[in-house]
Amino acid sequence: MEAGLFLGYDVGRENIMSLSHLQFADDTLIIGQNSWLNVRSIRAVLLILEQLSRLKVNFQKSMLTGVYVSDSWLSKVTRVLHCRVGAFPFVYLGLPIGRDPRKLDFWKPILTCIISILSNWKRKFLSFGGRLILLKFVMSSVPVYFISFFKAPTGVISSIESLFNFFFFWEGGGWGDLRKTAWVDWHSVCLPKEEGGLGVRRLREFNVALLGKW
Repeated sequence: MEAGLFLGYDVGRENIMSLSHLQFADDTLIIGQNSWLNVRSIRAVLLILEQLSRLKVNFQKSMLTGVYVSDSWLSKVTRVLHCRVGAFPFVYLGLPIGRDPRKLDFWKPILTCIISILSNWKRKFLSFGGRLILLKFVMSSVPVYFISFFKAPTGVISSIESLFNFFFFWEGGGWGDLRKTAWVDWHSVCLPKEEGGLGVRRLREFNVALLGKW
């Protein structure tokens, strides 16, 4: 970028920053304008990387996705880079990119995962203390990755908390049996122990805290 061989993507209105790449562990996301200069630079950098590191870049596992870029141009570029054409939405590092987090369907994988885990546990063989430990240190961690990046709708938060409350704090039959009696309401469950609660974190406040938006 300093040599003018790659054109990044400008973000911001006042303090404009030119973004060229993001990295997470061994995963690299290259971001730039749709120009043949960028295509040639990316190709050159990756080939030089192979020579210097003695590692092989797997172009077949790489994906090129365009935002407001014609399909014909993307097809030409992928033939040069020997990679695949990507499309929105797609999954990146386990997160759905290009879908609306305000819609309930976006959060379906989290709800499905929670139901799957709970359905495999034998509730009647768990003590109250055991259920509480599983809730606080296992189940409460399941949605953390998603809510670290996206604000969950109120309906999603309610659905998750209802599943937790239904499994851990209702007396009655097995999983899926609606004939139960609530031991304690969810508001009391989430109160601090010094206030008579069980110290279970509230997902809404936890979501807001993770996003850093008050």
